[in-house]
Amino acid sequence: MKYQLRTKNYNNETVELALHDLLIDRGIKHPLEWLQPNYSYEHSPMLFKEMRKGIEMLKSTISNSEASIMVVVDSDLDGYTSGAIILNLLKLIQRGQDINFVLHPNKEHGIVLEDIPDDVDLLIVPDAGSSQKAEHLKLLENGTKVIILDHHEMVNDMDYGQYQDNIVIVNSQEEDYPNHALSGAGVALKFAQAYCERYGVPFPNKLYALAACGIVADVMDIGELENKQIVMTGLKYLREHLFLYQLIQDTHYNNEDPEPTIKDIGWVIGPNINAIIRLGTQEQKNMIFKSLVSPMLLVPSSKRGEEDQDVPVYQEAVRLCKNAKKRQTTAVDRSIRIIESELQIKDTDRAIVYVDENQELTFELSGLIANKLLSQYNRPVILLRHFRQGNVDELRGSARGKSVEGLDNLKDTLSGITGVQKAEGHAFAFGVGVDKDMLSEFRQHLNLALSSVDFNVNLYMVDLIAKYNELNIPMAEVTAREDIWGHGVDKPVALLTDIPTDQYDFMGNEQQHLKINCGKYDVLLFNVPELTEQLSQGEKFDLDAVGEFSVDKSFNVGRLQFVVNDFELKEYTSKTVWDLVF
Repeated sequence: MKYQLRTKNYNNETVELALHDLLIDRGIKHPLEWLQPNYSYEHSPMLFKEMRKGIEMLKSTISNSEASIMVVVDSDLDGYTSGAIILNLLKLIQRGQDINFVLHPNKEHGIVLEDIPDDVDLLIVPDAGSSQKAEHLKLLENGTKVIILDHHEMVNDMDYGQYQDNIVIVNSQEEDYPNHALSGAGVALKFAQAYCERYGVPFPNKLYALAACGIVADVMDIGELENKQIVMTGLKYLREHLFLYQLIQDTHYNNEDPEPTIKDIGWVIGPNINAIIRLGTQEQKNMIFKSLVSPMLLVPSSKRGEEDQDVPVYQEAVRLCKNAKKRQTTAVDRSIRIIESELQIKDTDRAIVYVDENQELTFELSGLIANKLLSQYNRPVILLRHFRQGNVDELRGSARGKSVEGLDNLKDTLSGITGVQKAEGHAFAFGVGVDKDMLSEFRQHLNLALSSVDFNVNLYMVDLIAKYNELNIPMAEVTAREDIWGHGVDKPVALLTDIPTDQYDFMGNEQQHLKINCGKYDVLLFNVPELTEQLSQGEKFDLDAVGEFSVDKSFNVGRLQFVVNDFELKEYTSKTVWDLVF
């Protein structure tokens, strides 16, 4: 375990100064303003060069009561929330129009022409579609107007000739718009704001909650003042979304009125809804989306013993999400067992490359499966299966890795390797395509490319170093706050030394987790059966550990806890009760 201070040891700083400097370290130029965002940090939606054209196109369509409008809903939480923002807007302003939406049955993105009826007058595509010029032209030729509300890369030449007046592309990657870190839901929010402002429609502030979920779930940079403002405002209105808030309540045990946080979106709302998107039937996906738009809509209950009752759709949606999350966990564990039964890792293998020859894995979960293997084996994971469509015959799948010394970007590394046909996504989480006839060469070149990387030696950039009984508790509590840290404003990492194993409890069905009482806080180590076995046999040792602070909210405990990411064992030093109380 290697570490180095990012800048200085904040254990020795006052809370006010430390928080200011931590934010400066993370690129926040004006920490005080960022900590207290307000509406002035939001940019005018009219800075989007095609925004006026877009809202005027919608207004014109709404003016025709016989017009048909359809919204395409993309296959992730940002897609669902951006689609829900637009549907909520249309519900507010419609004048008898036929308004429909389409959900992709699988993980497709953007416009699928087969899903769009010929009689649609206006198609609205949030969170996708910027680069689909061929599809745009087909729709335009058919007489369908198109509004794209997106944040992905724009590669079109934007020249639509005679159809130029009938297509609008509003995209946060435009040079004229200052915030390029808006998600699809953020762009949809700006569109709704622009329409309401221009035509005197009262703006429903609860739409901020949907936008906040999209921004956080799509891992957009909350270091941007506008993003922080939208997210913090969204958290204030999240209680008004019965479905979203119920998901949070159900994870806080006996806390009946939890205060929603950024962490709740990233760790509760996102995973639950994404479980349905991955594993749910089309009917279940429709129900989830309807819960974001009309949560009090009555639907027949599918709960055993209550089939003859009508219940609000949000209640049914919460139950479906929880069940899907359980199925997802079971499916991931089953897939891991299948892979491990066939896995033969050689000493020369620098990564795990597995081809699902028998189509046994739940491949909608390939990213989750790869993440778990990455955690277990501490090396990059590439999961592949055969993909055949038309003239295309290749291996496709998911790749996962982590940043270590000598490897700054796994996607770029793979892109230059023999046999790789595509690598698209984030630096350490992306989709990959490999020529099936070059699989052997791909494995060889991948091992060669990673030959100098030691995945067993992690370099941790830490912000706080302290002996376990010399910890600055107020400083630790600041690093545990859930209203500050997120993507782009990384949570501080701490190194605690000489942690004793005098007072501890085992946790988990198989006693595989360890909780160490350090007086004013607990140290948590997950999936360490070798340690719990040693302790159960009477062994003692001290620990140096790297991790992050959080607050245990279960049953309103509110106790500070240190969640360990990595550790080293040290020789045991006997402690007294006073050492632990400090």
